[in-house]
Amino acid sequence: MTLAVRYLAARTLDTAPAENPPPGPGQVEIAPAYVGICGTDLHIFHGDMDARVAAPAVLGHEMAGRIVRVGAGVADWSPGDAVTVMPLRWDDTCPACQAGHQHICQHLDFIGIDSPGAMQQRWT
Repeated sequence: MTLAVRYLAARTLDTAPAENPPPGPGQVEIAPAYVGICGTDLHIFHGDMDARVAAPAVLGHEMAGRIVRVGAGVADWSPGDAVTVMPLRWDDTCPACQAGHQHICQHLDFIGIDSPGAMQQRWT
């Protein structure tokens, strides 16, 4: 188990153990080295995005680090490789994605807002 910084409520963060599943097919596990704090993170911290962010939430969508482990089927990346992460995960099935507009996917997962982000020691 690793540690993560979590948003609990307006102006309230803590550090707690975080589950870190091994990388599945097509996934990698990253050891974040740097995590940026941007304006969106500050809005979350101040409680301005509580309607969207479910606490406890691990923030951090701007990051750089190194790959620790790779899952099955990962061919282009190896442990030790330096990486940054595109903090958007789209479904490739909705009309927006099918039209080539993944940035407005109808089911867009903004990592660090809609799902756990990089403010943790290990991140899959």
